[in-house]
Amino acid sequence: MAHRVRIHEQGPPSVLRYEDVEIGEPGPTQVRLRQEAIGVNFVDTMFRDGTIKVSLPFDIGVEGAGIVDAVGTNVSGLKVGDRAAYWFAFGSYADVRLVEADALVKLPDEVSTELASAVFAKGFTAWAALKKIHVVQPSETVLVHAAAGGVGSLLASWAKALGATVIATVGSQDKAFSVRQRGIEHVLDATDPDLVTNIRAITNDQGVDVAYELVGKATFGKSVEAMRDGGDLIHIGNASGSPRVDQVALASRSIRYAKPSTGQFVRDRLTLEEAATDLLDAFRAGVFGEIPVTRYPLADVSQAHEDIAARRIVGSVVLIPSVT
Repeated sequence: MAHRVRIHEQGPPSVLRYEDVEIGEPGPTQVRLRQEAIGVNFVDTMFRDGTIKVSLPFDIGVEGAGIVDAVGTNVSGLKVGDRAAYWFAFGSYADVRLVEADALVKLPDEVSTELASAVFAKGFTAWAALKKIHVVQPSETVLVHAAAGGVGSLLASWAKALGATVIATVGSQDKAFSVRQRGIEHVLDATDPDLVTNIRAITNDQGVDVAYELVGKATFGKSVEAMRDGGDLIHIGNASGSPRVDQVALASRSIRYAKPSTGQFVRDRLTLEEAATDLLDAFRAGVFGEIPVTRYPLADVSQAHEDIAARRIVGSVVLIPSVT
């Protein structure tokens, strides 16, 4: 008997139910994946708490990695025993699951299933933000909020590797230390009343070329003030709640505002392979250094969600199934 986590109502972390489930044989285009690690993302909390409406009951979670246990009759390119990961297929909070083969990326030997589950969704978001939505140039100055978090840490490290000057913000001294350990020179306190003044000083009062907004309400206004006219404001997350966006004021300064979803850019098999290749190449090149991972047993998923909501986490969160 395997296990899964689903919700029968939306609400606080306590609505997450750890249930027994029987997993059948894969359909013609599916594989059965015995999962070794499951990625937890901020969007999962939005599906759980009702920010995003879903049909109930709902099998929660979008990414994971493990070992192929069985393959459907029409599946090619994967076989039993292969290690594979995926980034957006609902129902990932499970020991064993069925998943469409086209959603899977076969993993090279040097990438563990835990690492893949920790970075695929977040890494693809960073990839789209840095290489598609705004193509970062070596001469640019980049502002990354929540730079100790899963997406923010990858964004900051990757932007630095692309040659940009990175200004990172964090919410605590512990998080500041972890970001500096990753080689980011300019690490600022997001709650500092002089944050904008400090950013402007680093840029010789020119402002940043692009701001990656992952916090939302608490920092959005500061992002706007810290930008140069004609810059790009890329709105990725709302960890502190949704901000008010004054489109007229942004337009008056020729600031391009984008609130994209990763699925707009990793939308088919071709772009999935492109993004995965770039992400894995960056990992092999040491762009991200050692990626911090916080682990929870799958059965303790409610605690993981509570800690994410309280912004206690440094790096990525993974759930470890009881069956491997």
